[in-house]
Amino acid sequence: MASFYYRAFDVTGRKRTGTIQASDPRAADAELRRNGLRPYFLNDVESVKKALRARRRRRRIIAISGGVAVALAFFLGGAMIRYAGRERPPDVQQYRQAGLIREGPNIIVADTKEEREFAQEMHDTWEGFYPGIVTGLDVKKLLMTVYVTNKVYDLADTELELLASNTARALQRRFNTNGCTLLVVEGETTILEIAYTALTKSTRVKSYR
Repeated sequence: MASFYYRAFDVTGRKRTGTIQASDPRAADAELRRNGLRPYFLNDVESVKKALRARRRRRRIIAISGGVAVALAFFLGGAMIRYAGRERPPDVQQYRQAGLIREGPNIIVADTKEEREFAQEMHDTWEGFYPGIVTGLDVKKLLMTVYVTNKVYDLADTELELLASNTARALQRRFNTNGCTLLVVEGETTILEIAYTALTKSTRVKSYR
């Protein structure tokens, strides 16, 4: 048995948090739903603690680095982009033409009831953290697109990446796939790409901001 941390809505729509003992994430999800809760975040306690420790370390490093280091990083980053080139983000128009993502942004685009329910849960999750940032979601079992407003640029990279990574893991866990990809799109531009592999439990993050 393992301990899992969850955030969920109860039958009245109130947010609930806590921990639950279960053999695996799917069993934990099922037990919460039997108790009348609708989880929108579920992860083992150790992973949550590790993520929080990593976030605190990153914040300390950023604070210590100071303005000079930040300015230098921007300068070097700009030089690398100009002279060395940069991997291009996924082209939204090409993905749409290929049928990988649908016309958007609409509030929710999904093919099945389960995908639509998951999309609504994720919409509520993003709204809970950053109200007004999401304009629509396109959910498939292997690919999820989150359409956002330009408010996304007010978020720190670490904040956006953590929420997007948790969403990608939740997508894989819900549909029990070998892996999945999540795109965060502002306008017609992909600004973040998250690829999660279930076998290695690894997350690859590509930021195009």
